[in-house]
Amino acid sequence: MGFFDRFKGKKEPAPAPKPPAGPGSAPEPDTAAVILLGEDVGWAAVTKAVEERFGAQALVSTDNSAPNAPAMTIRLEGVEFFCSYLAMPHPAEVYDLSSLQEGLFSPQEREELLSHRAFLVLAQKGGGTSLAEKRRVCRLFTRLAGALVGLDRAAGLFLTSAELLISRRVYLYHAAILEKNWEDPEYFPVPLWISIRSGQKGEVPMVGTWGLRQFGFLELWFLDAKSPWPELHEKLYLMSMFQITGRELYRDTDTIAFTPGNPSVFKELKGALFIVGGGV
Repeated sequence: MGFFDRFKGKKEPAPAPKPPAGPGSAPEPDTAAVILLGEDVGWAAVTKAVEERFGAQALVSTDNSAPNAPAMTIRLEGVEFFCSYLAMPHPAEVYDLSSLQEGLFSPQEREELLSHRAFLVLAQKGGGTSLAEKRRVCRLFTRLAGALVGLDRAAGLFLTSAELLISRRVYLYHAAILEKNWEDPEYFPVPLWISIRSGQKGEVPMVGTWGLRQFGFLELWFLDAKSPWPELHEKLYLMSMFQITGRELYRDTDTIAFTPGNPSVFKELKGALFIVGGGV
């Protein structure tokens, strides 16, 4: 068995095809994130970063009619993105970032993220009408966000759909990997789009994804897993990538053998697929 073969689920025969996994077959059409800045860098620095990275033609329009919230429209490969700048901390009443104890950051980076002084709202509306289009939008979104997270004094990014807080260092690292693999249809920057969470179901520990629903899939959770945390991370990221890139679709009652001859079973419960058994 090859390394990636272990992530291929074994399909149980069924009398009729099942509907696609997830709460509905379609992904969420809108995509949005908040880019956190350590200081008020000024609107001119933001527009300059876009023009330097993508050329002046990418900046379709700017709107300075609201001095406290200037905005622009950016077009990349025919896809339009909206970006607005606010020279203030992200409102806690919208989302309390300090409540996020897990994410992609060091303790020092978390403090820098929470002490930001300004932020950008980056959004794409309506483009994710299918899995292929959602994937395309998210790849372009990552490229654009990478240019903005690259601003001096940028602290990082908060992905609203996955409630995922990412430091500048980590975001730029994975954005660079995407650039190296841009022509590879089987690659997707999963760590920038899917959060890994831990919790408990009664006395039983759990670890799983948060954010697969934006792509139209059920979240994946290991129940009472005994494997080390890094191994569980790798499995969840790879299974997520296989679904997002269209190579796999995990469903209720399917089995998957991370270890040959010792399969785990997918059990659907309350909008998630729990992976149980198999000695994971």
